[in-house]
Amino acid sequence: MFSIIKTATKETLFYKLPALIGDILIQVGVLLFLLHGTDMVREKNFLLYERSGSWFLLVVSCIAAAWILGIKINERGRSSVNIANRAILNAAVTFILYNGLMAIIYELVLQGKLLLLQAVLTGFLYVLWHLFIRKVIGRIRRRGSNNYTVAMVGSDPNMLQVCHFLTDSYTEEGYKVMGMFTNHPDEIPEGIPNLGSPEDAIKYVEQNGESLKEMLCSLNPATETDYVNRLVSTCESQMVRFKYVPGMEGYPKRKMNISQLGSVNVISLHEEPLNTPLAKFIKRSADVVFSFLFLITLFPLIWLVCAIGIKLSSPGPVFFKQKRTGYEGKEFWCYKFRSMHASADADTKQAEKGDSRLFKFGEFLRKSSIDELPQFINVFKGDMSIIGPRPHMLHHTDIYSDLIGDYMIRHLAKPGITGWAQVNGCRGETKELSEMKERVEKDIWYIEHWSVELDVSIFFLTLWQLLRHEDEKAY
Repeated sequence: MFSIIKTATKETLFYKLPALIGDILIQVGVLLFLLHGTDMVREKNFLLYERSGSWFLLVVSCIAAAWILGIKINERGRSSVNIANRAILNAAVTFILYNGLMAIIYELVLQGKLLLLQAVLTGFLYVLWHLFIRKVIGRIRRRGSNNYTVAMVGSDPNMLQVCHFLTDSYTEEGYKVMGMFTNHPDEIPEGIPNLGSPEDAIKYVEQNGESLKEMLCSLNPATETDYVNRLVSTCESQMVRFKYVPGMEGYPKRKMNISQLGSVNVISLHEEPLNTPLAKFIKRSADVVFSFLFLITLFPLIWLVCAIGIKLSSPGPVFFKQKRTGYEGKEFWCYKFRSMHASADADTKQAEKGDSRLFKFGEFLRKSSIDELPQFINVFKGDMSIIGPRPHMLHHTDIYSDLIGDYMIRHLAKPGITGWAQVNGCRGETKELSEMKERVEKDIWYIEHWSVELDVSIFFLTLWQLLRHEDEKAY
């Protein structure tokens, strides 16, 4: 009965606590290195950093960051990229809390270069440490420890897909399929134990509730009402999580959301994690802060250089503005640095390889994606976000909304300067309909799976790709 509680306690003790202790040691180690291994710390600041209260604030900041964000390092289903992003986010929150408290309490005069080095070192070491722990957890789970045990009732196609997914894809996640209850034993995948008919599931849960974590059931509750209710009741009494695997043949295979209208469960074909007040506040706050900082610092210099280059290359304005489709299908003026000579088909034709409309400096702007930087103005105004589906020309919206059934769904989020589709190769010209379909699929996936970590991941992947200059469609 208490196996779930015991497992949670063990994971806190053996996974979460070591992660937190390691984070604290990294923070302490980096600060010691900065104090005694470099000459960057001013004498007045050195005395403040050496005070016992400073070390106390550092430990408190680490613990507070872990409490605010939660330690997700042991959670199943998280990718290495997700773990790395959360490590960076954790290091960033600790960094902000600590230096903010030091400035407020001790009136510490912050040093830019020192803070930059502290942020880079702690972020880098956090990523290595968290990925190392994740690897250790994966090895432990592959050897049969810390398993999450699952039993299945029914062998319809959906249940069989779930079974294959858990056994083939989740080895390091520690999922262990205990077996399947079905009246069709010939359908049970190889290597999965046959636990008997569905009627045997209740007795199995009663006898094995201590070790069983989850029961997946695909029986139709409309025709098997009494039995399903008894199975649910038995699972709940044994603290075994019960999950229903519905037959959704014919519907799109997406991340759906269940809500209630009165007492009736209603399934929405799209989960929209961005469509909550907190998520909107977080994303908009980040957009405003980062776009404002960029526009008042780097952008004026970039604008000056680009203005000179554009004016020397081609007569006409520095900025190119074009109406594009935005959030919920609303039109807005999208800004770019002009990279082409004026042409009558600017609002209907995509840039293509060897495009005669491109002038030489404009080709550089597009290759480096510098032409997109004025869109930080759009971000600050609220028309766009830093991360989101790329906005398309009105002409393309008219065309593709007729050709691709779920095309308009991509407008359930604000368009972005970069997005999940772009960092996964879906950038630039779309010669074939299949290319646009792939882009739309990735845009919808982003909307349904949005998180702060995902946005951070896309941001750093974008920077990495820009530095490598390996995008063949950047023209």
